[in-house]
Amino acid sequence: MIAALLSKKNPLMLGFLISLMGALPLGYINIISLQILLEQGNWASLSFILGIISVQYFVLQSVNKISGWLVNQEKLLLLIDLFTILFLLAIGLYFMSNTASHENSSLSYFKLAQYPFLLALFLNGLNFIQWPYWSGIYIYLFRTAKLDPKKKTNTIFILGAVLGTSLGMFVFAHFGQFLIVSNQIKMTTYLNTIFMALFLFLALVQTVKFILKITYYAP
Repeated sequence: MIAALLSKKNPLMLGFLISLMGALPLGYINIISLQILLEQGNWASLSFILGIISVQYFVLQSVNKISGWLVNQEKLLLLIDLFTILFLLAIGLYFMSNTASHENSSLSYFKLAQYPFLLALFLNGLNFIQWPYWSGIYIYLFRTAKLDPKKKTNTIFILGAVLGTSLGMFVFAHFGQFLIVSNQIKMTTYLNTIFMALFLFLALVQTVKFILKITYYAP
């Protein structure tokens, strides 16, 4: 819908809006960004966002060149989906065990959380689902002539996408901070439950998608 409304002469705004809409919804990276903001402050939160968009920039630059090849690799995409399911399920079960033992979670318990930039690199580096996601977007934009694979406007599109992700994460974290502080909510009390529900829900969604893909590809 966004691509249909925008001209191919405005790749910056196209990338910005597509990425902004993808960054605003509730997700585990946004929840962690919010937790970092609450526990370590603004600079740590900005460092985390910088780490996220560093990986995203690399992914977008790479996908820009291999999107046509990647979307045709059915077995590879299925393996990516399977890894994503196992990754989400494992973390969901981890937080479920903490919920059962009534242990409060805090990012301060994780040594890597002391370095938000490195934590972001690690988490977004494991976010393999973004490869087929952005490949599908690129293929659509190429086919509808919103982007030209041979022009430098793709760099402007990537810049817009990075800015959209940054703003989306920033808005989510600070709006969440406002709600938590104004209502005096102790997030650590509910963190295990929030993460458990979120990761298990995401694992369920990816499992349904995986089953549908297998059914589709089956002879």
